[in-house]
Amino acid sequence: MMERKTLRMMPAYPKQQIRRSRFGLHTCVGFVLLLFVLTGCATTNKPPRLELTPVTDTPTGIHHQGKFVWNDLLTDNVAAAKDFYGQLFGWTFEQSGRYTVVKSEGQGIGGMLQVGDSDNITVEARWICSLSVADVDKAAALVADEGGIIHEGPLDMLNRGRGALISDPQGAELLLLYATDGDPEDKEPAIGSWLWHELWSYDTEASLAFYQKLAGYDYDGEKDDYLILLKDEQWRAGIRNISDSEFTMRWIPVVRVADTEETAEQAKKLGGKLLVGPRPTPSGGSVALLSDPSEALLIIQRWSATTSGQEE
Repeated sequence: MMERKTLRMMPAYPKQQIRRSRFGLHTCVGFVLLLFVLTGCATTNKPPRLELTPVTDTPTGIHHQGKFVWNDLLTDNVAAAKDFYGQLFGWTFEQSGRYTVVKSEGQGIGGMLQVGDSDNITVEARWICSLSVADVDKAAALVADEGGIIHEGPLDMLNRGRGALISDPQGAELLLLYATDGDPEDKEPAIGSWLWHELWSYDTEASLAFYQKLAGYDYDGEKDDYLILLKDEQWRAGIRNISDSEFTMRWIPVVRVADTEETAEQAKKLGGKLLVGPRPTPSGGSVALLSDPSEALLIIQRWSATTSGQEE
């Protein structure tokens, strides 16, 4: 079990250097398509199109409300994404129809879905993050009551659990999930796996109030700067204040890397873009903001904080 003080993973890039996506906020079609493909035609009693993998390879039977447990990439070129992420992080992949399972060191950590030209639609490439909640139906009702949007669900996803695709009241998209087999165990993130999740918010105080109601978070930090969301004494995510005149509300996943500078240079060689950084973090590590070849954003971070009882 990691102590709270060991989990400070706040990026340190200056927010004014992040630019608004050229796609803006018009991603709802692709967002709904994600759940449609993951579940099949649930409302017409047709069989599911895919057999999804659970969010943990070994059933745990334990649920960590407020933990991000899975990430799905919407992209118009899965083949290019597999080449990029495979070479950059050493990820491997398994195919199930239109759905690609992402693995790090043999463990499932996410998925990829081809959307765009083949569906006669244009969507912004992005990672959709899955948040563990205790009761998806109650959580979705809260979203609606608080002014958010329920894009699809709640409904059952074969082998995955019960889920709902939503946008929070500020417009950030995510999937609410109660996993059938339980959530991944809490352990120190390995190199090449998910380290953190960060929300870009126009109104950090409003976002904090909403997510406290949704997942029962405590918090640490300043409401006009950066907030850490805590649940059961674990640091689960961060909220960064951004300007609504420059940025797009979203959740962004963070990948742990051994060398931020080296990984950033490799990302550029593989067809990605270095948008900000690498820059030092308060914990002594470094961080950078990247986009992959389809322009999906992600953060990479060298995390130097130690676990309990260990020295740097």
